[in-house]
Amino acid sequence: MLTGILINLFERDLSKLEEEIAAYDSVAGIWLIPPGIKNPAGNLCLHLCGNLQHYVGAVLGKTGYVRNRDLEFSARNVPTEDLLVLISTTRRITLSVIAGLTAEDLEKIYPEKVMAGAMSTGHFLVHLSTHLNYHLGQINYHRRLTQS
Repeated sequence: MLTGILINLFERDLSKLEEEIAAYDSVAGIWLIPPGIKNPAGNLCLHLCGNLQHYVGAVLGKTGYVRNRDLEFSARNVPTEDLLVLISTTRRITLSVIAGLTAEDLEKIYPEKVMAGAMSTGHFLVHLSTHLNYHLGQINYHRRLTQS
C-alpha cells in the first residue's frame, strides 16, 4: 500500500516540478537570485534531482549514479531543456525503483545512514517526498516572485 502512495506522490510532485520549470519566461528567470533568496529555482531543481537520483536511484536501485552535491548549488545557467530532461530521468528512475520495492523492503533499515540515524526505507522515502514538496513550494514562490 505504501508503495502505491509513494508512487502517486512522487509522480505528482515531479510532474509539478517539470511544470514549474517549464513555466518560467526565460532561462535567466530560472537562475535569478533576488535579494533575500539564497537559491534560485535552477539550483533547487538540480538539488532535488541529485537527491532523488542518489538516495532512490543509486542506493536503492543500484543505478551507479554519482552525486555531486556541491555542483547542485554552484552550477548556473543550465538550459531549461536540460533541466526538463533531468527531471524526466529522475522521475523515471524514482518511480521504477519504488515500484520494484516490496513491503519487506520498505520495512528494512535504509541502507545508508542519513540525518539522525537509522530509519526504515519506507520512512525515509516519505521524508524524501516531503523534502521534494518543500523545495517545490520554494520554486513556485521563486517563479511568482521573479515573474510578477
